[in-house]
Amino acid sequence: MMKIEQSGRLDKWTSANLKWLRDTFGEENVVSCVLHMDEKTSHLHATVVPIVMGERKRKSREGEKKYRTQTGSRLSADDVMGRARLSIYQNTYAEAMREFGLQRGVVGSTARHQSNGEYYRQQMLQYENDIVRLSAEVEKAHEERSAILSLFGKGDLAKAKKELTAKDEQITQLKEQIKALQTEKANLQEHHKKEIAKLRNGYQAEINEAIKEAESLRKTIQAKDTQIKQQSKRIDELDRKVNPQRYRLSSGAELVKVNIPNYNNPSLHIWTRVGKELFNDVKFQIGYNLAQQHFNHEITDEELVNAVFEPQEQVSEAQADLLGAALILATGGPAQVHAGTGAGGLNSDLSWNGKKNTGRRR
Repeated sequence: MMKIEQSGRLDKWTSANLKWLRDTFGEENVVSCVLHMDEKTSHLHATVVPIVMGERKRKSREGEKKYRTQTGSRLSADDVMGRARLSIYQNTYAEAMREFGLQRGVVGSTARHQSNGEYYRQQMLQYENDIVRLSAEVEKAHEERSAILSLFGKGDLAKAKKELTAKDEQITQLKEQIKALQTEKANLQEHHKKEIAKLRNGYQAEINEAIKEAESLRKTIQAKDTQIKQQSKRIDELDRKVNPQRYRLSSGAELVKVNIPNYNNPSLHIWTRVGKELFNDVKFQIGYNLAQQHFNHEITDEELVNAVFEPQEQVSEAQADLLGAALILATGGPAQVHAGTGAGGLNSDLSWNGKKNTGRRR
């Protein structure tokens, strides 16, 4: 290929390839044929549509399945790119490229493509071996030159000078060959270094672009999340204004926190506050449907607690004292404080299970 390019026959070679493609696959089936010169060897990228004529061949594994007989043209990559067809293409292509000095590869060869790294390694090894060999020849030529010098005065002086001149020329020639090999070796090293840098820079550019896109997407998601939170907060504020009853406990206490450990087998743990008085209570095995309504945000925390706990179950005795008339109004009678099932009041040491509130009301 280098000879074809250097001899100025690259255009002719390209035209010959295009003719082979059209003769082989049909002119109407050749979509494109592009010359690439971005690698060491010039090459073509061709795109063809695998259109064939004739009836579909039934594979043995398909048994007696019947297929509709299709007349005219049809798409079939299997027919166009089968192993047997590829071998035929190699034969006909070699024939078409004969005038350019290209030959077909060995049929049935087990040779494998050589990687760029292996090619580089072998080339460097060859340069080093040649330099060592030529250096040895220079050393040998110097020894022979010294031997010639020792003969001065012992023989034909003119003959000795002639041999000495020839040996100096040989040494100079060998040194030039060594210098040329060292230059080629350095050029190959520099070329390999640039190719590696090009690949690395290309990959790094892709990585940087991917990071940039990911960061942009992250910022977009964060902005959307912030917007959603703001909208949710706004909706909650408006809902509290429009439907204040949804955010009040029937006892009149403040709901501090609720906890449902498992929505599939739900229990409800609540914490309430009245003034500085805190209280917590638990109910087990609450209604599954009710828990799911809370999980889906169909009911508020307060609505859930009101549905599960009676007003007097939401507060301790001390809280009931503080609530006073508000609790009586809500329950329709004097508050009967409840001993929490497993939790109890945080700030009361009284056992108030079943005991009427006797504290002062206000």
